[in-house]
Amino acid sequence: MTQQLTEKSDVYSFGVVMLELITSKQPIEKGKYIVREVRMSLNRNDVESYGMKEMIDPSIRNTPILIGFGKFLDLAMQCVEETAADRPSMSEVVKAIETILQNDGINTNSTSTSSSATDFVGNAKGPLRHPYSNDALPKKDVSDSDHFDYSGGYVLSTKIEPK
Repeated sequence: MTQQLTEKSDVYSFGVVMLELITSKQPIEKGKYIVREVRMSLNRNDVESYGMKEMIDPSIRNTPILIGFGKFLDLAMQCVEETAADRPSMSEVVKAIETILQNDGINTNSTSTSSSATDFVGNAKGPLRHPYSNDALPKKDVSDSDHFDYSGGYVLSTKIEPK
C-alpha cells in the first residue's frame, strides 16, 4: 500500500507463496484473491483439513495424513496478516518451518538426496525424510557470517555439469 518494500512485505509475499503451494492457485485467479478465499474457507475446528478440503491442491488433497498441514497453514496466515507489525520476521518463519518439520516426526538428519511430495506425508514404506536435506553438499563454516543460524549454509561447487 505504501509502495515501500520492507522485510515484512517480503514476509507477506512469502505467505502468499505458501498459500499458492497449498492450493495450487495463482494469487489472483478469476478475480478471486487467494488470501481472502483462504481466510473465508478457514475453519480451525476441522482438524483434518481446516475447512480447506476443496481448496487444497488436488495432488495432496487425498493424502491420508498431511503432516504439519495445520501448522503450515497457520504460519502462512500469520505471514499474510493485514498489518506488518502482526507478521513474523523471515527468520521467525524459517525457524517455524524447521520446527514444524522436526516436531511432526520428520527426520531432519536424513542422508537421502531425494526430495519429493511423499517426503511430506505419511508413507508405509519407510521413515519420513526432511524434504530439503542433501548431505552430499559440502558444509560451509557460517559461525562468523550473516546467515540465519539454521540449516547450515550450504555452498554449491562453482563448476556445474549436466547429468
